[in-house]
Amino acid sequence: MATIYDVAERARVSTATVSAVLNGTTYVSPELTKRVRAAVKALDYTVNELARSVKISATRTVGMLIPDIASPFYARVVRGVEDVLRREGYSLLLGNTYNDVAEQSRCLSVFRAKQADGLLLFVAPGEAEDVRRLVATKKPVVFVGREPRGFKADTVVSDNAQGTSLAIKRLIRRGHRRIGLVTGHLSLSTGADRVTGWRRTLRKHRLPADDRYVAVGKWTVESGQAAAAQLLALDPPPTAIFAGNFLMMVGVLRAIRARGLTSPQDVEVMSSDDSEWLDVFEPRISTVEQPSYALGTESAELLLKRIRRPQRRFERIVLAPSLRERD
Repeated sequence: MATIYDVAERARVSTATVSAVLNGTTYVSPELTKRVRAAVKALDYTVNELARSVKISATRTVGMLIPDIASPFYARVVRGVEDVLRREGYSLLLGNTYNDVAEQSRCLSVFRAKQADGLLLFVAPGEAEDVRRLVATKKPVVFVGREPRGFKADTVVSDNAQGTSLAIKRLIRRGHRRIGLVTGHLSLSTGADRVTGWRRTLRKHRLPADDRYVAVGKWTVESGQAAAAQLLALDPPPTAIFAGNFLMMVGVLRAIRARGLTSPQDVEVMSSDDSEWLDVFEPRISTVEQPSYALGTESAELLLKRIRRPQRRFERIVLAPSLRERD
């Protein structure tokens, strides 16, 4: 394996010049830069990032935890994060928690062992003392999509209460009076905020906000199906259901079909996530489009600010969702 000394010898320059070219730390003439880059290519030289991280106390890596990459929503968030980090010369370490606090702790241990410079977290439901400790010890951490409870930290979230309100208003305009909500863990801000938006909007339109029409899942297809089955068994059942994410929306449609019903004729369905797949999907599903890519870019930018200025004040960024109608 080639070393920096081999590159310097081949390019007929000092190791300091090679380092300056590769790290962009000082000016090097175009002629010498060309010779160094030619030597790097010829020798297939790769910078030893581990050795460099020991010298500068930084690995230029960021750890990120998401619930499930199978969801199109999280895939778009990750894309936004990667676009910012790549531009700034950082690499991304990605882990799936599947909304399990024990898996979250395991992944955090891995990131600490890898000496990641900062962390982006879709925090899992449940008590997580190790997450609270990271913030208390001033580690660079940004909470994405889900707000921490009981302490302040850098946070980038979507306004889920407002997004749910957009959906419920649309369903009311279309004549629905019994509107069910399938949401995720109520211990998370994403689940609780959707219930708040659902209840507030129904009451504003002088419609009953019967808690029987709220069913809680785990953000998965299977849990969405079980939650929808619970709603459809009510007497009377809802005529419309708003699902808290794309995967649970699929489960809701499965439950409707399992009861021999059709959508939207018997039960209209809306989702809190959008996907380009829905443009060719039957039935036509209107959605609340989450600013997923912007969640990623804003979170990455905020984390880099924290890495560069560890003592800065905590910042909370709230992004607005929008209604995507398909009729």
